Amino acid sequence: MADNTDLVGHRVFFVGADSGIIPDVFLEDLIIYGIETYRIHETSTKAMLQKLELTAQLFPSSIFFFYIDMPLEGIQWSELILKFLKNHQAESHVGIMYNKRSMDGERLAIEKLYTAMKIDCGFIPLSLRRAQNFPVILQHLEGCGVRGQRKHIRVQCGPASTATFFIREAGRRIPAVMMDFSMNHFSCIINEADIMPPYDTHEDVLIQANGLRFRTDCKKIMERDSEVGKLFVFVFLQKDGTAGLEDDTRFKVQSKIYELSTEATKNLQQEAFSEFLKRKREGITLEALCTQAVQEVRLNKDKH
Repeated sequence: MADNTDLVGHRVFFVGADSGIIPDVFLEDLIIYGIETYRIHETSTKAMLQKLELTAQLFPSSIFFFYIDMPLEGIQWSELILKFLKNHQAESHVGIMYNKRSMDGERLAIEKLYTAMKIDCGFIPLSLRRAQNFPVILQHLEGCGVRGQRKHIRVQCGPASTATFFIREAGRRIPAVMMDFSMNHFSCIINEADIMPPYDTHEDVLIQANGLRFRTDCKKIMERDSEVGKLFVFVFLQKDGTAGLEDDTRFKVQSKIYELSTEATKNLQQEAFSEFLKRKREGITLEALCTQAVQEVRLNKDKH
């Protein structure tokens, strides 16, 4: 699977999978691997179909994994997926998730049915033991190339975000403006007047960014001049010198990165759904209503 999103990866939507199937922790953990994932799940089949169509139009070239063991009212999964492929196969990608079957014949029948529809992202059989499903899902998504060439998801810092370096032997501190951070590293700008010491490793740096506050060790991996000061890039270090964040900090940062990196997509989904609900439904198809709502959302976005 290859297209113009190979560099930054594809959004992944799990359709029909509630938190009992795909827990929030799975979505957050996938961020560590540079994979951006969401759920499309509603108790009403009608509402779920509306959000699915809106999402497909808002975010072309996304990947949709349909969990076909969720009960639907008024429509079969095979019928729904066939219709979705007819409307979106040219730009979207489709895979199937299902609970493991004890009989090979049942599994083969499922896979034969959807293979005939020419889905392009394969099948993910799920165990009743949820913890066993994460590595299976991760391996399958990586095999589909969902993250493209992106190794880490990076988020931009708010205007008040800072990093403070404590140079204890000199009895001073060096303030920096945080630019962005990921699970692996952060970048910051330091005023030209604040001369950094010549060594690369720093201990107990205070990070305050986007509502996060934590201390970490770090190692410089890049330094260059910019128009507003010196730009530095640091890799996070644990106390034993291992790359990465300490466990208690890692979970906080991971959760925040998921929140920030998915916020824009979730807001657009909600805005499009609100626009959809405002519109009359007489004599117009679901697809056409969604197109109107998506066009309005994009028009509003361009204005801002």
